[in-house]
Amino acid sequence: MNALLRLWVLHARLGERRKRSDFDREQLVRRYAPGRSFADIGCMWSVHGAVGFLAEEAGATAVTGLDVMAPTPEFEAEHRRRGSALRFVRGDVHEPDTLAHVGEHDVVWCTGVLYHSPHPVLLLQRLHSITGQVLILATETIPDVPGLAHASVFYPGMRARDRGLHESLRPGRPALAISTEFDPAQSFGAWWWGLSAGAVRAMLAACGFGVLEEHGGPLHRTFVARPG
Repeated sequence: MNALLRLWVLHARLGERRKRSDFDREQLVRRYAPGRSFADIGCMWSVHGAVGFLAEEAGATAVTGLDVMAPTPEFEAEHRRRGSALRFVRGDVHEPDTLAHVGEHDVVWCTGVLYHSPHPVLLLQRLHSITGQVLILATETIPDVPGLAHASVFYPGMRARDRGLHESLRPGRPALAISTEFDPAQSFGAWWWGLSAGAVRAMLAACGFGVLEEHGGPLHRTFVARPG
């Protein structure tokens, strides 16, 4: 890795360390959920419906969770414990039939999904179709590249040496298709894209969203957007 790339990585890691500590995404749930219907897209992996349960607590009128995964035992146990009315839909957000089952919601939350999608623009178009008032989108990002607006990286098929650069951005965090070679069987488990914040911002605009708020650092960004 040459000196310029090392500097790019170091600057990003330091910037992320400063930014990560001063923002709590859950405050967005508490602010936007009360009195509104709420959908959590990608609700199961590692969180077990926690965001949807929080939206219920905050006063959402109805809550739907969507994931390609089956409900986890942790989700089902918490659902029973709370006597929750959260409705779970199993399916692929890219598929129109799945979205018809989910239906439009005032607030749509989607975190940790965009960079796992082979078709991120299609994903945003699908989210637009079910967002009544507000989209809260959180995603891993790559640092902006000086002089190269809207930079993005396609990870599958990348040589090990080149993957090492991106792995060094997040030490100690193994990621399929970055820490390992890409395998098509990994499907949505793989990191398909490294998207800069500028690229995500442009994709949102192209799909009909206007950004209201933006939070985070070089390696993780949260957008609050309204369908235009």
